[in-house]
Amino acid sequence: MSRPRWGRLLATAYVVVVASLTAYAFRSDGLEFGRAEGLAGVLTLPAIIVALPVIYVIGALAWQLHDAGAPMLLVTIAFTAMMTVVAVWNVALAYGVGAVIRSLRASSR
Repeated sequence: MSRPRWGRLLATAYVVVVASLTAYAFRSDGLEFGRAEGLAGVLTLPAIIVALPVIYVIGALAWQLHDAGAPMLLVTIAFTAMMTVVAVWNVALAYGVGAVIRSLRASSR
């Protein structure tokens, strides 16, 4: 496989792992902070820092709906979707940083 394909494969695997960990973390009503939730959070650094206020507000709304009788699946989908977007954002950020680094290397030659 050529280099770009490996990069795409790695990026896809990263996003899938973050989405899977998040779905696993929010699969039930357990209110304790679990390892899967923590690992998903650490894996999504640095973009999660900027996204935390949005995750907090949307997550709180999902939990309120669940407390009002909505199924836990709503919370799982909300958090999984948000963390997947954050993971994709991290991939885009990594791609942008890589492009800048390649550009700087090319201009210094």
